[in-house]
Amino acid sequence: MLDLDSLNPEQRRGVETIVGPSLILAGAGTGKTRVITFRIAHMLDRGIAPEAIAAMTFTNKAAREMADRVRELVGKERASKIRIGTFHSFCLLILREFGTRLGLPKKFSLAGTSDQLDMLGRAIKEESSLTGVNLEALHAAISRAKNALLTPNEFAQRSMHLMLNLDGDSCAKAYELYERQLKLNRMIDFDDCIFKCVTLLENFPEVRAQLENRYRYYMVDEFQDTNEGQLRLLELVASKHNNVCVVGDDDQSIYSWRGAMFETLERFETMFKGAVLIKLEQNYRCTNTILKAANQVIKNNSKRKDKSLWSESVHEFPLYLEPNANEEDEAKWIALKCMSLIGEGGQAKEIAVLYRANNQARLIELALRELGIPYETFGGSSFFERKEVKDFLAYIRLIVRPDDRLAFWRIINTPHRGIGIKSLEKIEAACQASGHSPFLQAKKLSAELGLTSKSLNALNEFIGELSTIQALEIDTPEQVQQLGDEVIRRFGLVSDIREHTKDAASRDRKIENLKSLPGWLSRCASDMINEQGKLDVHDLLDRLTLNDRDISEKDDKFKSNRVSLMTIHASKGLEFPFVFLCGLEEELFPHKNSIGSIQGITEERRLFYVALTRAKLKLFLTYALERGTGAYKTSRLPSRFIKEIPPEIINGEVSERNFAPSKEEKVAKTISSFANLRAGLSGVVPRK
Repeated sequence: MLDLDSLNPEQRRGVETIVGPSLILAGAGTGKTRVITFRIAHMLDRGIAPEAIAAMTFTNKAAREMADRVRELVGKERASKIRIGTFHSFCLLILREFGTRLGLPKKFSLAGTSDQLDMLGRAIKEESSLTGVNLEALHAAISRAKNALLTPNEFAQRSMHLMLNLDGDSCAKAYELYERQLKLNRMIDFDDCIFKCVTLLENFPEVRAQLENRYRYYMVDEFQDTNEGQLRLLELVASKHNNVCVVGDDDQSIYSWRGAMFETLERFETMFKGAVLIKLEQNYRCTNTILKAANQVIKNNSKRKDKSLWSESVHEFPLYLEPNANEEDEAKWIALKCMSLIGEGGQAKEIAVLYRANNQARLIELALRELGIPYETFGGSSFFERKEVKDFLAYIRLIVRPDDRLAFWRIINTPHRGIGIKSLEKIEAACQASGHSPFLQAKKLSAELGLTSKSLNALNEFIGELSTIQALEIDTPEQVQQLGDEVIRRFGLVSDIREHTKDAASRDRKIENLKSLPGWLSRCASDMINEQGKLDVHDLLDRLTLNDRDISEKDDKFKSNRVSLMTIHASKGLEFPFVFLCGLEEELFPHKNSIGSIQGITEERRLFYVALTRAKLKLFLTYALERGTGAYKTSRLPSRFIKEIPPEIINGEVSERNFAPSKEEKVAKTISSFANLRAGLSGVVPRK
């Protein structure tokens, strides 16, 4: 039996509240993952079948951590029967089973981010009114539309397209053309996983009934990150039995740009009537000094669920505030302080430097490098955006799924085979006429494509090599690794990198990345077997594509002894004994794009709250009085958020006159100015 005595009273209440809806308001560092996993184990002890439980979160990393901890509590066999994963993987599983009702092919593929951008780029070329539009911005807008469950026509009628400086009809046309590209390539994208699953459940009650019989208990972690589509999905699958528990913290809702809604906790209580509210306020991470700062800052946000974090920590250090003349001095001070912490017995891996924007990292990197302090930066391009990774996985995709059009077009000339654009156009024209995929068209009817002998020989050689590899068995992790090694060898991918990468360091890094992929693919296969008891290569490819959103090398890098540099958004869910929060200036933090709206400032304040609560022991706050390059340096004002921290817990001072005036101060100043003006006009001097 599970021992619940190690839980505090509110944690235990969250674990034991099984029947009916419940909302666990879990502040930063209050042990929410422990509550979730213990709750699942307790449900099994109460006789609930593991197959009846579904637990969802937002990243694969979080899902793996949850699954690992459940496995430790209940054993491998019972844990494997519980559906633990991301929203996207849960919906993808449903679409694999029932998607043909929506007209989806039985073996549709999942488009990664680069695939989506490629298809959207082709869609833009079809519509003259979209010439010159920012591709990434349009992609983000369509993603937001799908997350809000909007069709192209509905998208045109909303203001979402205005950020692109385009009319709604043009954006709707781009959305429609993009959807046609997906359909042509027998693909769906990330956002379709949720959107199409909701459409399926709304239009096919028999499918919804099957899922209601299958899963009777739902748990959702990081619920404050839920968007419109995910909230609607939860309502559809969980409202019959009403046994749904969500865990979240509205004070840590920092992803509105991805469609997340900070008011989602209130909407849950409206959607699931009679929900039990449980507050986790005992913090197991931070000192009370840090919590005092965080509590006081976040109280300035209205429309939040009230809670106040506290700790039994016996360690107390004041927050250290350090003003600097400019950003160069700020970076040097941070590097020197890191050296001091390490000299006092700390380790580099216990230190994190957090910033609002990625471009702040450059000077900090230089300063750390000058002092010989090892560091790692996190963020930037996805692992899957690296060319060598995209090429390798395109080969694997085409081997497993011969009808994958995008994979075929990517690798047909990678490495270069001398198959010209005219030959590729002839292949595409034949595919359009027959309805076949390019690989099948080339394999069966290559002689009828009208290619030159050189192109035909190259194409047949490529098809022959690929067909040989397709005959290999891939039923075990070892066979998966052998497949990956064979792809690299047969198609000369290492030689291609050597030939086309001039920079030696970049060349070595790319080759190292490429050679590591077969082993990594094998480990992914082993993980699947451990979790599900079998290897399904189609499901494995889905997982790899879903990982596009949050795959990183964090786990491996954190094992090394290096200072961590990252944005505050990237730091969510992490903790460090020593944290530097830099660039605390108006228009940087809060960001200039957020200052103009109350909603923007409240989210920036939540982001500041997240940053404060990453620190376990010591927290250093820095800002610059000037920022910029060369002659373009501009004066900066300290962030208004510094002023919201109780001054008695700060070691260091900042002049009151350096702060940007608050809204109330601006109003008072305006009233005073008008009073002085009236007095001057009337000849009466107002009283002070």
